[in-house]
Amino acid sequence: MNDQKLLEFYLSMREPESYQWNISPRSLYLELETRDFFARHFEVFDGMNVINIGIGVGEWDDYLGYILNGLGRLTSIDIDQEICNIFRYRQRREGHPNSSNIICEDFLTCKLQKMDYDLVTMIGSALQEIGAYREVFEKISYILKPNGHLMYMDFDKYNNKDKLQAILHEVRLEVVEMEEFNRFSNSGFYCMKIRRIDRN
Repeated sequence: MNDQKLLEFYLSMREPESYQWNISPRSLYLELETRDFFARHFEVFDGMNVINIGIGVGEWDDYLGYILNGLGRLTSIDIDQEICNIFRYRQRREGHPNSSNIICEDFLTCKLQKMDYDLVTMIGSALQEIGAYREVFEKISYILKPNGHLMYMDFDKYNNKDKLQAILHEVRLEVVEMEEFNRFSNSGFYCMKIRRIDRN
């Protein structure tokens, strides 16, 4: 990885099709509401251990790293080697004050410690790209500490909220908060705060 590759990455986000989306009111609305939901419903605390599933361009991971700076640590996981390499290099080159520990593996098959994370986040199309709906939430439940939380955001067109809620209880997860955002008719999405529960 080098500066030329990083420049190519930056320029790819400015290509006509992607740039048109990135600066659109819909995209900015989605980003604003998702971050606002996080700020209103999740508390950051000293020693917090967080993992994000699906790096993408890495802006959500950057955001979490800044929020956790001086308090907790962030792990970012993605199956795509190029995404991982660019993200790692970009955070180092930009001097991110609390860069991610990056795992470049399949979330479902990688070895993660049981009950190790206070918070798991999964934003956008990550679940659609992984597939294996139930298995993803089983793994999340496995790695969450008791009473740990999942911040989950998805688009209505990708994953049905009712289907999700039917699965959650079976894997010891429950929705604590949910908000729907439908300002733009073809870009409806929802955010959930989900808690791991322990039953005797």
